Amino acid sequence: MPDTFAHKVYRFDRKAHTFTALTFPRLMFYPNGIALSDDGRRLYVADTFGVLMMDPGNKAVHEVSSGKGDTLAGIDGLYWYKGDLVGVQYGTGSDRVAHWRLSADGLHVTSTIVLEYRSTLVKFPTTGAILGHDFCFIANTGIDNLKDDKIVDPQKLDPIDIAVVHLK
Repeated sequence: MPDTFAHKVYRFDRKAHTFTALTFPRLMFYPNGIALSDDGRRLYVADTFGVLMMDPGNKAVHEVSSGKGDTLAGIDGLYWYKGDLVGVQYGTGSDRVAHWRLSADGLHVTSTIVLEYRSTLVKFPTTGAILGHDFCFIANTGIDNLKDDKIVDPQKLDPIDIAVVHLK
């Protein structure tokens, strides 16, 4: 695949006001989810093909294993929640919101809890935010009505719906 589809992820240095590209062992295709652990020792970056975990201290990077029969591909919004990851997936055939429980080392999904999957109220879900023990996310982005950064049919625009799922 040509690297014209690859994108970089940058770290911003607040003191120097500069950006530095992070280095990963593979090309990053549409990275669109970044989550930092509470202690700052694990940085998770999601892209089209999965999730990578970086140790910001020593810059070591490892692919996070989703486990047999599951996937971390296509995450559009990734969040740290009490030692686990929460994310919205779309565009890979499994439009869903999931909570991935992680192993102690943070490199393996030990179980997946699907919080939302193909309900009639959700169409092309994307980004969200954690509020207490709830995950709030955009349930109907209208991204299917977008082409070349332009709205295809203004008549098909709907008000944005925010969905909420409980994480506990």
